[in-house]
Amino acid sequence: MRFQSKRQQLLTQGLTIYQDGFGSVKETRCIPANEDVTEIEFMDVSPKVEVASILLEGIHVLEQSYNTNLISKKSLLEKYLGKIIVVGNEELSQKREVRLVSASAEIIVERVDTKQVIINPEGQLILPSLPDGLLTTPTLVCKIKPIPKDVEAKISYLTSGLEWQVNYVAKISDSKLDFIGWIQLSNNTGMDFLTSRLKLASGKIYRQKDVHSLIPQTRMLSIADQGDSVFEAHEFADTHIYTIDRQVDLPQGQMKQISFLQLKDVTFRKVYKLEAHSERAKVVVEFDNTEANQLGIPLPMGTLKVYEQDQDGEMEFIGENTINSTAKQQKISIGIGEVFDIISQNREKKRERKERFDYVTHVYTLENRKSDYARVVVNHQIFEQVWKMESSSHDYEMKRSNELEFRVHIAAEKKTEVEFTYKVDNSARINGH
Repeated sequence: MRFQSKRQQLLTQGLTIYQDGFGSVKETRCIPANEDVTEIEFMDVSPKVEVASILLEGIHVLEQSYNTNLISKKSLLEKYLGKIIVVGNEELSQKREVRLVSASAEIIVERVDTKQVIINPEGQLILPSLPDGLLTTPTLVCKIKPIPKDVEAKISYLTSGLEWQVNYVAKISDSKLDFIGWIQLSNNTGMDFLTSRLKLASGKIYRQKDVHSLIPQTRMLSIADQGDSVFEAHEFADTHIYTIDRQVDLPQGQMKQISFLQLKDVTFRKVYKLEAHSERAKVVVEFDNTEANQLGIPLPMGTLKVYEQDQDGEMEFIGENTINSTAKQQKISIGIGEVFDIISQNREKKRERKERFDYVTHVYTLENRKSDYARVVVNHQIFEQVWKMESSSHDYEMKRSNELEFRVHIAAEKKTEVEFTYKVDNSARINGH
């Protein structure tokens, strides 16, 4: 005996969506006791299910298969080849019995009464019933041992067609910014997920590349989810999991945005970054991912769009870039453009040799043509292998063994020079060839 488990028997449903275009579906379904049931058809499973990922708990499964032999005109007629069907003509109120001879390129029937053969008969083909073995939706079919009592079967599987990404917005007003985060979800699995628990997994998980989808991708619609949502973050198996505090509807073909961050008065820094060979500075926005700065949570990778308030009070777009996945206590630093009124000229001012040492003096001439003071970051690389700083006009930080970072404050419409001298040990180069 066969039992069909449909959405009506669904007790709970959960989704964990990954950032590589797939998700994990977890369902609990009620299966009533029946000693005569030897086969269960689990309906309403994602058409893009990865068959090898199916995991069933709560029932004793002897054999399982995923049946995609869906009903169609061709498959339906093939089930009635050689059998008696009816051709009806509503306009003439006529019905006649015929034997279906062929259903390939053309429909060929034989009249039961006259034995005449008719190609493509006019009227409606009326079939007595839906034959076994044809399904209206892709179905997981399980042969099982009898069920002596009611059970709650747990079904887990992976499906392609689910995806999430993050969009951030920063709104700068004076010395503070508002930081807003949106989770963008999309469903192209071919089925609806309604009132589902939702988790989002951030991190890289290795997958094989030969997983094929069973249906083509569909067009997405865009809507914004209403109401405040709270995401809780925790570490799990070398990833970060973000769990929403309410159930979510994600119908097929829909793109949905859920608000997960609404932070005000975040302290930030706008700095102007110069490399050794750049004449104009890059505009960089920096802020600290700490609790003291209203943050202090793992932030998934996403695109940050930055707006700044103009003197008329309107917000103007000033640039965007990608935020990499950022741990707690880590600084966020993104470049959003270039500035034309922070000018840099740099040169090697002097190089002297004394015995086995070269003494190299380098100078950056920085000019701030803005009407406000500017924080300027100068990155300088030293290509010699063995060296030591002798003197510097400004404090610096060693970013790497050969990379220096100077942070300089320049008053409005002023110039300043960053000058430093380091000595190079030439014997190390000679000994190392």
